Amino acid sequence: MQRVFIGIPVDDRCQGPINRLLRPVKRISQDIRWVPEHNRHLTLAFLGNKTKSEIISLLQAFDETFGQKSPFQFCLSALTRFPGPGGRIIALTGQPGGTLEDVHWATLNLLKNYRIEFDQKRFRPHVTLGYIRKPGQVKTVIDQQTEILLDVMRVVLYQGKSTASGSIYTRLKETKLGPY
Repeated sequence: MQRVFIGIPVDDRCQGPINRLLRPVKRISQDIRWVPEHNRHLTLAFLGNKTKSEIISLLQAFDETFGQKSPFQFCLSALTRFPGPGGRIIALTGQPGGTLEDVHWATLNLLKNYRIEFDQKRFRPHVTLGYIRKPGQVKTVIDQQTEILLDVMRVVLYQGKSTASGSIYTRLKETKLGPY
């Protein structure tokens, strides 16, 4: 069994603006575990623990599902606590809809076609940047409008492993979206 999810990696061009946005927040509190740049992503579907045969099915259908989609940009419009003002996650969020919604639906259809169970929470696009260890003790309001354009050029099937120092993500399959 492997713990897997489907997501969109944060492109290198976005890392600088994200890091500049986080500098003042990082000075405020030391009680936050920050997500390393190479782990930043926008989750399309969390699948949980899956068997090898389920993963092989996904790997075979990945290019067909996502290779037909065109690259696009998605606006990360707010730095905020997630899922709400008292949440334990610091995230960049954006509004669902448009092309991202189309890619999300393609992901769900892929999973349904292969009868692969997944977390069916409402899709709320976000990039997790940090985890607040004691949310009730952080009184700082983290709510800032931004306009960081995420270049969506690939979709990835990730395997996640939890460790004491944070999660380690391995890319099991990466598919580039359509012609550039």
